[in-house]
Amino acid sequence: MFGNIDSAFSAANLELLAFLLPILVVSMVLHEMAHGYVANRLGDPTARMLGRLSPNPARHVDPLGSAMFAISWIASGGTFLFGWAKPIPVQPRFFNHPQRGFAIVAIAGPLTNILIAYVLAIVLSVTNLVTFGPGDALYSVGDPSLAQRILIQAFLLNIWLAVFNMLPIPPLDGSRVIGAFMPRQMYAAWARLDQYGMFFLIGLIFFFRPLLDVVSALTDPIATTLLKLAGV
Repeated sequence: MFGNIDSAFSAANLELLAFLLPILVVSMVLHEMAHGYVANRLGDPTARMLGRLSPNPARHVDPLGSAMFAISWIASGGTFLFGWAKPIPVQPRFFNHPQRGFAIVAIAGPLTNILIAYVLAIVLSVTNLVTFGPGDALYSVGDPSLAQRILIQAFLLNIWLAVFNMLPIPPLDGSRVIGAFMPRQMYAAWARLDQYGMFFLIGLIFFFRPLLDVVSALTDPIATTLLKLAGV
């Protein structure tokens, strides 16, 4: 992951970062709100009672997750942006089927990011900012402006967030989906890994490049599909 740190502070990259950060924050807030809304619909009022269905970013900010924005951007030389919001509290005991209910709540977040990406794909299509080349390679139309770079990066970032969160690693959303198919005792042991999972993930992100390569490989076909559905 580590890149040319100096390039992270170039004028062009800092300008892009200034616009991408609010988009990333909004995307993550909507991701967490989706978890809370679906949990509430399934019978768990915890997020609603704690005010976590609010679009106010202050209710969702996680200090370490926010610090990771700067750390990942600097470490990657301005090519990678990663962070997280405060997880929505979920109490599966309120669900008729706890494991299945938790899986439905979990998948709502990534699906929200895919929906955001699709809306951005429609904007890219309507404004004719991108086109496909040979082998479905994505190209900017003309010399990419700052607006083009922001839209394209925001589009890809939301798909990246969805794919990353669906990795079957505790405490990511994908681990909840996998957990829905586990026997109860195995699931209880699986859920206990949450307390160690975030530190494990940070280590993987910074020191195990193949993980990011896998996420990127999964992101590309989804991006292509969404853009084609949007009419690019």
